[in-house]
Amino acid sequence: MSKPILLSGKSGASGLGAGVWNLGPGGDPFGGPTRKVIPVLDRLPLLAGAGMSYFEAHDTEIPLSDVPRARKIAASLGLKCGMYTPSFFTDTRFKDGAMTSNDPAIRKLALENAKRAVDATVALEARVMVFWNGREGFDFVLGKNGRDVFKRLVEGFNAVGTYALTRYGRKSPRFAIEPKPNEPRANMYLSNAGEVLYLISRLDKSVQHLFGVNPETAHSRIAGLDYLWDVEMCLEAGKLFHIHLNAQDGQRYDQDLPFGYAEPLKDLALLVVLQDAKWPGILSFDVRAPRTDSQRNITDIVTVSAANLQRLWTRAQKVNRAKIASFRKDGRYTALSGYLAECLY
Repeated sequence: MSKPILLSGKSGASGLGAGVWNLGPGGDPFGGPTRKVIPVLDRLPLLAGAGMSYFEAHDTEIPLSDVPRARKIAASLGLKCGMYTPSFFTDTRFKDGAMTSNDPAIRKLALENAKRAVDATVALEARVMVFWNGREGFDFVLGKNGRDVFKRLVEGFNAVGTYALTRYGRKSPRFAIEPKPNEPRANMYLSNAGEVLYLISRLDKSVQHLFGVNPETAHSRIAGLDYLWDVEMCLEAGKLFHIHLNAQDGQRYDQDLPFGYAEPLKDLALLVVLQDAKWPGILSFDVRAPRTDSQRNITDIVTVSAANLQRLWTRAQKVNRAKIASFRKDGRYTALSGYLAECLY
């Protein structure tokens, strides 16, 4: 088993994380799998072998009933659960949303699923549970009343937070909402970090402290936004509860490319920001092994991301912050860009 990859000088968690879904069989909307499906728990040794310290999973991948087995296997590998998340998008009953569905019975089902996911998160000893907006959106205008939708989201998250506090008190996990602008829906609610932060400000004061953001670099890019600013905004609000690193080649479908591939200079800047903020959370990859990778090379997507992160992390540590301050003071932003390129290459 490989030694875990640790980031030198990283505040808090120095190990890296990745999702079990990163090692999927290669299917996409236009074609079936190109590799054999690896049982979820058999992916844990692969992640450990790729140098990960943390794994992440959906409730459809590791349901509550499988948690004891997952914990035993993970412990034997030196892995911990970094994040757990309920899937509100695979179940066909959530075809028109979960918490935002027009059907109150579906909204009730979503809340039950979320509570069960809280139980699994605590059982796995993960400190963060992520909500991805998945099917929460609309494809046709006026299909939903937006003001009603917002109220449903507030009510739903209030209920989840209250359940977690009532049942687990100080052991309650924190909840990180992951924004995305589109795909699988044409238009998705909570499409960017700003929307999520506003939603959190409208939650009951008793649960607000439990809720934060899980920005994903590719999702910001799909929205045409700058993920550096998204992260800085979350840091300023004290709401950067988790982060997903990957790469995105423009405003296309969600590609989940290796971190550091598409915009290494911006990734370098992101790591400078995280280092300066002394952010203690886990740096996790939400990447996807492409159809073209073979079974024996399925972990390349994780190992390449980790190697890129290590290189960029070291380079970010060497960036002269005094020089950045000087360039800012003098308004020499072109010169600053040249200096960062020098640090990168």
